[in-house]
Amino acid sequence: MVLLHRDGHAPDLFTLLTGARNAGAYVREPDGTIKGLIYAPFVEYTAHTHRLPAAVHGDLDLEGLVALLDAGHMVMASVFKEIRRPEHEPERRGGHLVLAIGRRGGQIIFRNPSGHTDAARKPATSLDRFGAFFGARGISLDPRHTVRRTPDPTAGRRPVASRPTTEQGEPRCMPCP
Repeated sequence: MVLLHRDGHAPDLFTLLTGARNAGAYVREPDGTIKGLIYAPFVEYTAHTHRLPAAVHGDLDLEGLVALLDAGHMVMASVFKEIRRPEHEPERRGGHLVLAIGRRGGQIIFRNPSGHTDAARKPATSLDRFGAFFGARGISLDPRHTVRRTPDPTAGRRPVASRPTTEQGEPRCMPCP
């Protein structure tokens, strides 16, 4: 969703999942289930593959989340999965990711692709209600910027043309990649 917002397009979900798994952001458990998103490798994956700046927040209170949103970041926030039914009291906090995309007045606006209705997929809820489900951790992403690629120290080097061993004249080099 962040890539689509920033770039106007995004790879399909299977491609994103494969990339994240290859980066170590998802790990298959011995019983075959997938362990939840592992934040640090995911952040490295987003920076390296999609040039999307991100940061892990292992201890993020509601005020910190609001500050990130107000600064233009989006936040993959760990919430209890039943946030799609905010009228119910959560059994616990965290364990499911939603994308907080902003706030309006006293409400957090977020996206929950696994929501069971359109209203559950694109909800807004009060800060207090969101806080009841929020696990105080997440990943901030900054769609306003891209990560600069570090120049390859060998990128400026070009093959040196050698003298031909035949009598064809001018030295030639291989085409540069």
